[in-house]
Amino acid sequence: MAPYEVLLAEWQGPNGGVPPWDKVKVELFVPAIEEASKRMLAEVEAIAASTEPPTFENTLAALERAGKPLDRSATLFFVYTGNMNDPAVQAATGIIRPRLAQVQDQVNFNTQLFERVKAVYDARETSGLDAEQKRVVEKSYDAFVQRGAALPPEKKARMGEINQALAKLFTDFGNRVLADEDTWVVLGKDDLGGLPEALVGGYAAAAKERKVEGWAVVNTRSAVDPFLTFSNRRDLREKVWNAFIKRGDNRDDHDTNALITEIVKLRAERAQLLGYASHAHWRMADTMAKDPKMAMELMMRVWPAAVRRVKQEVADMSRLAKKDKLKGAIQPWDYRYYMEKVRQQKYALDQTEFKNYFELNNMIQASYFMAGKLYGYAFEEVTGQFPVFHPDVRVFHVTNASDGSHVGYLYRDDFARQYKRSGAWQATYQGQSKFDGQVDAIVSNNNNFTKGAEGEPVLISLDDAETLFHEFGHL
Repeated sequence: MAPYEVLLAEWQGPNGGVPPWDKVKVELFVPAIEEASKRMLAEVEAIAASTEPPTFENTLAALERAGKPLDRSATLFFVYTGNMNDPAVQAATGIIRPRLAQVQDQVNFNTQLFERVKAVYDARETSGLDAEQKRVVEKSYDAFVQRGAALPPEKKARMGEINQALAKLFTDFGNRVLADEDTWVVLGKDDLGGLPEALVGGYAAAAKERKVEGWAVVNTRSAVDPFLTFSNRRDLREKVWNAFIKRGDNRDDHDTNALITEIVKLRAERAQLLGYASHAHWRMADTMAKDPKMAMELMMRVWPAAVRRVKQEVADMSRLAKKDKLKGAIQPWDYRYYMEKVRQQKYALDQTEFKNYFELNNMIQASYFMAGKLYGYAFEEVTGQFPVFHPDVRVFHVTNASDGSHVGYLYRDDFARQYKRSGAWQATYQGQSKFDGQVDAIVSNNNNFTKGAEGEPVLISLDDAETLFHEFGHL
C-alpha cells in the first residue's frame, strides 16, 4: 500500500471515525490528492458514459457518492492551509490548488455528464421526485451552469485557463498576506503604558515564541486591536495600525496590488463568459439578494443611520482628545483608544475590569451552556483520546443531554501561532448527512486569541468573547 493511502482511507474510531491527524505528513498531500483526483474522475466518467436512461439515482445520487477519498484528503489538506501553513504546506498548495481547480473543471465541462444532469432537471416535475430530491436537482443543475457547463467548447477552454490562473493567484495572495501577518512590532519596557497586565503577559509570550527580547505585538487582529484600545503611546498605535492595515501593500516582495489587479480582471472576464455583467452579479446569482443592486439598496437603508452614529462617536472622542491636547484630528489609530475612554466616561464601563470575567475556559463553557439550554446538547472534553494536528487543539464529544446519544465532535483551535491564518472561522471536517445512512458532524472552531504566560489564565476581550460565540453559532 502506498504511504499516501492513509489520507484516502475511511476514518477509523468510534461513531464513524475521526480524522487521522497522527498519520498526516505534509509530503503525502500532493500524491494523495493526485491519486484521489484520478479515482474521482474515473467515477464521474463512468456516470457520464452510462447507457442507462438518466435518473436521479444513477446521475445525481451517483455524483454525490463519487469522490469520497478526495473529500477526505482535501479536508485534511485545507485544515493545514488554515492552521499550519508553513513553507512546506505553501509549496504543496501551489501544486494542489490548481490541480483541484482542473478537476472541478473536468467534471463541470464533461458534456455527456451535463446532458444527463440536464435530462434529470428537465424531467424533475414529472419523474416522481420528492421535494428534497427536486431541490437537489435544481441546485446541482444551477451549479453546473454557473460553472460553465453550458458554454461552447472555445469558451470552456478559456474559462479553464482563467480558473487555473485564479487558483495560482489566490494561493500567491494568501501566502503573501500570511508573510506580512508573520511580522511583529517589538516593544520595550517603556512602551507598555496603558496596557493591562494580562495583555502584557500575552505579548511577552509572543516574543518568547519568536525568540525576540521584550514584548511582541504580532500583526494579527487579536493582538493589534487590544493594543490600539489600551496603549497610551500614540506613536506606537500609529506604527502598529500601519503595519496591520498595510498587509500586502508595502511595495515589497509580499505586495499584493498586482495580484489584486489581475484577479479582478480575470473575474470580470469569467463573468462575461457566463453572461453576467460583473463578478458581483455572478457571485450573487444564487443568493437571497440576487444581484448587487438589491444588496446596495439594503445597505443604503442603514447607511444614513450608521453615518450619524459614527459622527456622534467621533465628536465624543474629539472632546476627550482635545483635553489630552492631541495634535490634529482623530486618526484611525486613535479610534479604539478614545472609544474606550468614552465608554469609561459616559457609561462607567472599563474593559480592563470586566475582562477579568472573560476567562477563555469560562466563555467556552458559557457557549456550551447556551447550546444545552437551546438545543439540549451536552459537551464532554475528550482531548487526548483522539489525534490532533497541534497540541493546542482540544476535542469535545457532543451528545444529546436527554439520553447521551451521539451527535458529533467539536475540535477547538483557539490560539494564535506562527503560520496560522488570522481571524476566526468555523470549518467542517465531515458534514452531517442521512444520504447513505447516518453520518454525524465533525466540526471545528478556530480563533486567534493571544495565549498568556505559562500558567496564567487566558483573559479575552469583549470583542473576542463575541467572536467566540459568533463562530460557535455557525455550528
